[in-house]
Amino acid sequence: MPAVPTALAAHERVDGHADARQSVLPRPVIASYTRRIVDPPRLKFRLFDRALYQAILGLQAPWQVEQVELRMEPGEVEVWVAAVTETPFGCPECAAPSPIHDHIERRWRHLDTCQFRTVLCARVPRVHCATHGVRTTRVPWAEPGSRFTLLFERLAIAWLREATPTAVARRLGLTWDEARGIMARAVRRGLARRQPAVVPHLGIDEKSFLKRHQCVSVVVDLDAARILHVADDRQAVSLAPFFEGLSEAQRTGITAVAMDMWEPYRQTLRVHVSEADRKIVFDKFHVMQHVLTAVDTVRKQEHRALAAAGKSPLTRTK
Repeated sequence: MPAVPTALAAHERVDGHADARQSVLPRPVIASYTRRIVDPPRLKFRLFDRALYQAILGLQAPWQVEQVELRMEPGEVEVWVAAVTETPFGCPECAAPSPIHDHIERRWRHLDTCQFRTVLCARVPRVHCATHGVRTTRVPWAEPGSRFTLLFERLAIAWLREATPTAVARRLGLTWDEARGIMARAVRRGLARRQPAVVPHLGIDEKSFLKRHQCVSVVVDLDAARILHVADDRQAVSLAPFFEGLSEAQRTGITAVAMDMWEPYRQTLRVHVSEADRKIVFDKFHVMQHVLTAVDTVRKQEHRALAAAGKSPLTRTK
């Protein structure tokens, strides 16, 4: 007989008694549990299991769980979902009711079921729209083009807020590109939900990354501590798309912009923000850098003049 799963074997070893499982689990439970685990190679679950996954997935008509399979060898649970309806699906572009053209099989990684990797499977209808042609209908549990359910992406995003894409990919069994794709879709969803608002206090700075010191320009809302814009490089054109996307009221509502003294940034502000020079607030780090440079320049001049006259008390004062 194949080996019993670790959890069940642990029950058999309780207090060192070979038959201790009788005091831990009733025999009918053990028998049912053993049959499900050791019967090769793929197990189909009963109505209760389909209803369970229907509930935890939050599926609503016309989608319903059709079949649940436990695949022991790869350690996966496959949840098959089907659309049961006679009502035509709507075109994903214009929502016009359209006849079904064909079906295409898709798979999505879902949150794990205990120690088993869970995969949601479905034959997704493709409709023939009179205006847009053949289009794949949208499913309620995932975004178009994604191979992960929204609930799985939510877990990945929570981890991405705590660690790098490389670390998250390693812990969740993803590729680096998959982790980056989840992050990119989250950013798109966030930007789509963002409501236009006047941001009076902006911060602009560059951020270097990688060993070659590549830079990106970052615009932040200083009051709400949120990033508003990220663009490659640190040129005037890096900031232009952000300001061009603001309404006249939003540009007028800017009262102060904290930034360094980088001239391309100042040029962009002068183009897009009225009275820009009056609203620019240079950060104290760069101001003090210029102050200290000026003090050192004067010290050198005084030292040379005093040394030429005889003796300088500024020797070794750098």
